[in-house]
Amino acid sequence: MNEIRPRTWEEGPCLPELIAVVAAGALHVLTELAFSPTAARVYNVTVSVLFLGYVTWRFVRSKQAHRVWGMRRDNFRRSLAAHLGFAAVATVGFVAWGLYFDSLHLPLSFWLTVGVYPVWGIAQQFALQNLLARNLRPLLPHPAAVALVASVLFAVAHYPRMDLVVLTFIAGFFFTLIYGRYPNLWAVGIAHGILGSLAFYVVVGEDPGAVILEKLGFG
Repeated sequence: MNEIRPRTWEEGPCLPELIAVVAAGALHVLTELAFSPTAARVYNVTVSVLFLGYVTWRFVRSKQAHRVWGMRRDNFRRSLAAHLGFAAVATVGFVAWGLYFDSLHLPLSFWLTVGVYPVWGIAQQFALQNLLARNLRPLLPHPAAVALVASVLFAVAHYPRMDLVVLTFIAGFFFTLIYGRYPNLWAVGIAHGILGSLAFYVVVGEDPGAVILEKLGFG
């Protein structure tokens, strides 16, 4: 008689991870609605530190953690090419938007944002691809269903900014589909950083680079 072997963490799903990241996203929205965007930012920093502690603990416990989480080099070029392919198509959309609404004015601080934003992109994609999508795959029948559910949850976490909700849903859906085939966290983080920078300047109308320079005393 064949013995039924329980799933290992590497195989998933890890329901505590899934529950924790969904709860964290929901509390972010509630914090911003009940208090202020500043309170939500403080909350995000706190949660990020807690998740960083969890990631460190996982690394200590499992030698396979880095590979399971897409922190690898062997498929970087293929993954980057695939993610940048989507980013190129999305960039055309941003350019069209910018030309139509006359918002395609990129100051020098834009390039600072492009250089820095992939760090935050990697963090966001870690949550989307590893804490959400990876734990949904054993529970849902098709990659498109995984991408849909994961991107909806990811997008809702950006409420009440409806422009960000729409953008993160679209990007999250396609990033999740591509990542499922070419799982590399560095590659998807870079693509996320590029598109996130364009979104802030062209669609949202904010200048994160100028804010960084101001906080550094160069504003």
